[in-house]
Amino acid sequence: MQPVQRLAAALACALGPCAAWAVAQPPSVLPAEQRSRAESDARPTRPVITSVAIVPGARQVITAGDDHAVRVWSFETGRVVHELKAHDDWVRTLAVSPDAATLASAGDDRQITLWQIETGDKIAELPEHPHAIYSLAYRPDGSLLAAGGFEPTVRVYDASTHEKLLELEAPDADVRSVVFSPDSSALAAAGRDGRIRIWNLPDGSVARDIVAGPGRIRSLAYLPAGDMLAAAGENRTISVFSTASGELVQRLRCPTAKILSMVVCGDELIATGGSDNVIRLWDWRAQREADRLVGHTGSVAALAFDAASNRIVSGGFDTTVRVWNLDRVPRGQNTASGVTDEPRVR
Repeated sequence: MQPVQRLAAALACALGPCAAWAVAQPPSVLPAEQRSRAESDARPTRPVITSVAIVPGARQVITAGDDHAVRVWSFETGRVVHELKAHDDWVRTLAVSPDAATLASAGDDRQITLWQIETGDKIAELPEHPHAIYSLAYRPDGSLLAAGGFEPTVRVYDASTHEKLLELEAPDADVRSVVFSPDSSALAAAGRDGRIRIWNLPDGSVARDIVAGPGRIRSLAYLPAGDMLAAAGENRTISVFSTASGELVQRLRCPTAKILSMVVCGDELIATGGSDNVIRLWDWRAQREADRLVGHTGSVAALAFDAASNRIVSGGFDTTVRVWNLDRVPRGQNTASGVTDEPRVR
């Protein structure tokens, strides 16, 4: 049986001249072969998408990937508002400041670039890092910017002055995710060896290390209350830990795919993007898979969530960006029947 497709308002925006279409029901989606052929005829080669971000309030979506450019899109029209060019290699990560004024971008060129979102103007370039940068995060109060990458150091900058304030010893030399706690009191990082390190702020002292298990951690996310931290990655699990004790609270398993991206969606759901091209919605309280969002034809490498509109933005190796309206996804009806462990498209 084919997975039940709940593609609601899929904005398949290929980078180049943008084609946006709303898909109310799955039958109106072109077969993958026809869609791929039509898109390739109409557009130049498009970049793989490895980072997406949402400007708070769902006004704009920001994307980046392997063509070295950053694009700011209108959420409603699917058209490019700004195309930002300063990087000379793959852009791996994006972060939007809490006040929605500033965008930070970074990647394989080892450079953090700051942009004014409204105008698209470049504000500053921070001092070059010695290695590629994989993850950026703004502190929820807007005061700090953290960066981690292919080195055993996490750097923390003053978001206003751009001064480097801290150099923190990372758990390993391949940091894939950095994230601040919701109350701004802590910073967590993880990567290749499956260990999570949490630092106290503002002094940068180590609060604790948590062993999440074997395999590279691709994404970290604090749950809304801040008392639990979720980790997901190449061991095909989502592990939720108590931040106070470091103890495992629960573990959700995704046996068919490596998890490449993750985002918390409100109080109940965690969304993950996999190497099987599928976005899964997990009810972490009930410890079960709640639904699947099917439409990507390549690994889902990036996810973002906008609480104001209850929408997920996803990007991946199929070179598309898709927008999913969770208000139109009936949860809890797609866990037993209508779902198999086989992806729709490999």
